[in-house]
Amino acid sequence: MRYFTPDLFARYNSADEAVADEADAEWEAALAAYRAHLDAVRGELPPPVRELAELCLHDAELLGDRPADPSVAVVMLSQQGSFVVLVYSLWEQVREQPAPPDWPFSKQRTHWLYDELDIARGAEGRFLHRVLLSDGRALEIPFRSVILRRIPAPQSGVPVRQSA
Repeated sequence: MRYFTPDLFARYNSADEAVADEADAEWEAALAAYRAHLDAVRGELPPPVRELAELCLHDAELLGDRPADPSVAVVMLSQQGSFVVLVYSLWEQVREQPAPPDWPFSKQRTHWLYDELDIARGAEGRFLHRVLLSDGRALEIPFRSVILRRIPAPQSGVPVRQSA
């Protein structure tokens, strides 16, 4: 993560008011810097990548985030009554930074906190999606293309049809 780091997130949510206030100012600066970065690269993004950059997944529950094989990664989330599926065509393996050892937040029911989209410099048609998760992990997904799908979740009480 370049802008929304685990350290900044932890300080932003500190019980110490002075620490939280200082981090709040840093958070606003990081937010402005990321928006400026995204504005600068938006014209270089193909439509599906631009759609990913504009997608707000904050607080979506992570249901799965494992690579399907070395060239594909699938991330499935639950958000506001629907499932969001992201399928990435990878140019390199997904990298996972573990949570800091002193991560103060729950590691149960992992949620998507913040993400950053970037262009891999020096490599046309290659992108990086960095994601900070509520369990303190940070993912870096190096991809060439992405497919996004939003699927309505079944209504409670409505049977889900199972394949035979």
